Amino acid sequence: MTRVSSVVKKDLYRDSIFLMKLSSQASRESGVEMVSAMMATDRNKDLFTESGLMTPEIAAAKPNDLAIVIRGDENRVEAAIALVTRLLDEEPERRNQGSAADRIPASLRQARRADPGLNLALISVAGDFARYEAAEAIALGMDVMLYSDNISLEDELSLKRFAQKRGRMVMGPDCGTAIIDGTPLAFANRVRKGPIGAVGASGTGLQEVTCLLDRMGVGVGQAYGTGGRDLKDAIGGIATLAALDRLGGDPAVEALVILGKPPGMATRKKLLAKIREIDKPAFVHYLGAEDYADEEKAGMATARDLEELAVKAAGQVRPGARLPGADLPPPPPPPAKKGLLRGIFGGGTLCLEAAVICGGMLLGPKASNLSVPGYAKISGRDGFAGHVFLDLGEDEFTIGKPHPMMAPDFKMDRIAAALSEPGVGVVLMDIVIGYGSHPRQAELVLEALARAETASGGKSREKIVVASVTGVDADNPDRESQARLLREGGVTVLASNARAARWAARAATGGTGADDGG
Repeated sequence: MTRVSSVVKKDLYRDSIFLMKLSSQASRESGVEMVSAMMATDRNKDLFTESGLMTPEIAAAKPNDLAIVIRGDENRVEAAIALVTRLLDEEPERRNQGSAADRIPASLRQARRADPGLNLALISVAGDFARYEAAEAIALGMDVMLYSDNISLEDELSLKRFAQKRGRMVMGPDCGTAIIDGTPLAFANRVRKGPIGAVGASGTGLQEVTCLLDRMGVGVGQAYGTGGRDLKDAIGGIATLAALDRLGGDPAVEALVILGKPPGMATRKKLLAKIREIDKPAFVHYLGAEDYADEEKAGMATARDLEELAVKAAGQVRPGARLPGADLPPPPPPPAKKGLLRGIFGGGTLCLEAAVICGGMLLGPKASNLSVPGYAKISGRDGFAGHVFLDLGEDEFTIGKPHPMMAPDFKMDRIAAALSEPGVGVVLMDIVIGYGSHPRQAELVLEALARAETASGGKSREKIVVASVTGVDADNPDRESQARLLREGGVTVLASNARAARWAARAATGGTGADDGG
């Protein structure tokens, strides 16, 4: 029988990265279905309740308490709780090992005293604490990369205005990717350093573009993440404008790349005015946008997808630059393999790009757990009799758990389930490698294909599996090795997410669907 058990550690704080590692390790225990570890804030209690993990012990906990819940076989849950408790008890000992110089600072002020040259803080703590730590970092004269989410719009605006007055910048909240002075931060890739400066309101979008640039022989010096809400009029593009100011004044930057969702009207005017001030070529792509008349009047080059954005920017600094593999015509989809398309993604921007591209090509009803024009909005756990695109990095799937780029087991389960589902003809997926990502994603995909084959009695072999690999050959593992493994396992691997989406849509319609011109 399944049992839910919890433990509350009074007045104990651990950052979200440590808690994700803790959850991931405990999840590997036999008989464990779910592990969730979060601070017992009111918001997190709501998440425990929504996911069916609330217990009386957690309901009585205070915001400064750490709450851990494990659901699984009743004979295994207590062993998993004991493991979690041991890991928590061992962690302070690890922090205090070694000489005083080697010990991990306990606060931002302590870190700054130890190294007065520190000028950037990457903050990954619960949202209720993140705003305080971010304000502390700004007051100490530091830029902030705010990986944390669950921060209110009002707090985001307050932090960004606070930073603006002090000549600093807040990247985020929910900023998962950045490259500063050629150094990758959080989920990023080992791209070569070069003359492109990028600003993006999306993490995997920045990864896709910077990796495509690298593969065309063009490096990236700066890639600023801004957080997904920065371009809303409620924020006014404060981080984006600050990033553009820095890139405009950086003599090493020869061209600008801007990407994200379409800005609010007032923010769009601010961005256009800023671009006119900067005497550097600028390239822009807003996911889902169709009208770029104002950007073109301002002298910006526009792109219909992330690949075209990267290709145009690369051509500016390296004339004739081409994407390796893009010239090779992919094999035509077998005409008898028509069926529903299942898009299963870990990267939200890549999922949105694929859904937008496929939207005008697929026949019949479409749905997503993202907001996509022309698509029904569903929960990722709902069934739907049509084409479906799922972002498994959304909150509904990551409550107290690692992101699927870090721990892709659930994503692999969804891939296997889709291949076993009657009516599905094509499964489309992203593989994002690099810093922070799981190192064996290609192997796990092949294991999922094998599970689907067993579950379907071999029928899953008749279905088409399409993927793109976001990464570079300097990553570990490298992009080519991951792509090769996938191809050897029967997966069609395309040169970019956009190409994979177009190919998958054509395969799902047997080549008879509409064409977006790609």
